[in-house]
Amino acid sequence: MNIHIVFTGGTIGSLQSSEGIISAKESAASLLLDMYNENYGSDCGFTVSSPYYILSENLSADNILSLISEINSIKKRNDLSGIIITHGTDTLQYSAAILGYVFGAAGIPILLVSSDYVLTDGRANGLINFKYAVEFIKGGYGTGVFVSYRNADGISVIHRATRLDRPHAFSADITSICGKYYGRFDNYKYIQCDDCITTGMQSMFDNTDNIALNGISEEITGIIPYVGMKYPEITGNTAAVLHDSYHSGTICINSEFEKFVKSAMDKNVPVYLMGLCAGEASYETVCRYSDYGIKILPPSAFISQYCKLWLAVSNGLNIDEIMGISVAYDHLH
Repeated sequence: MNIHIVFTGGTIGSLQSSEGIISAKESAASLLLDMYNENYGSDCGFTVSSPYYILSENLSADNILSLISEINSIKKRNDLSGIIITHGTDTLQYSAAILGYVFGAAGIPILLVSSDYVLTDGRANGLINFKYAVEFIKGGYGTGVFVSYRNADGISVIHRATRLDRPHAFSADITSICGKYYGRFDNYKYIQCDDCITTGMQSMFDNTDNIALNGISEEITGIIPYVGMKYPEITGNTAAVLHDSYHSGTICINSEFEKFVKSAMDKNVPVYLMGLCAGEASYETVCRYSDYGIKILPPSAFISQYCKLWLAVSNGLNIDEIMGISVAYDHLH
């Protein structure tokens, strides 16, 4: 069993100073493997690499492209059982989604693991997250891109990379939208939990060697609604708008909204709305969305749809076509 580990930093790759400052330290990478071997034995052959080493809040398009290039290189090995990527929790959802869209059709499992505390902290979940990533690979429970993570409830879950919900304030928990995760471990026993039937493509790309990702995604306007909000300007660089909704799938339809949507329509800029659940009763505002030319997306994660748009725009793909289909199981139906 040969597993390659890609270290990128984050809390799982950090150490805490005597002054309480947490910094990414490459020496923490060997600490993770030492802890694994000490607690679980050297039952796997590990090889390692590190294309960059940062705190994940500093993640950039260049880092993501470097990670894609690294995985492309590693995947050429014919003795490989799987890949594990250590990553910080702050931007885990972004890297996971992009890797999911790029490597969803990979013939091996690729798992991202993080830690809520530095590994030397007795509360840290990093080692157990890594352990169950290894168990997932050893068990051959799936191919493509996943995230292994144990929340405060003590349940070790395997998430699909394209279904991660936004981070929750004051919490290090990782969740899948609508609780639709792929599987979980119960005392080392794997339990398959993904009951969603989905169609579409496994990857956005037939060839993963030349993926582009614009450094600043100015072509995509992301909107999170709030009371009294003022809409941004639609510019000549705007390619698409991704509009989230309140929890009921609603947004405020007022003169500010109407002005914004009219500007988008006049410039042929599609507006995609998220947050509506099929089969549920709709509020009267929802019934008016189609009057404004808004395109309603199937239930999916906001960050993954942002990353999907980012990749589509950066690589010259047909935006409407790619947003309308499930890719790497990002749509729940």
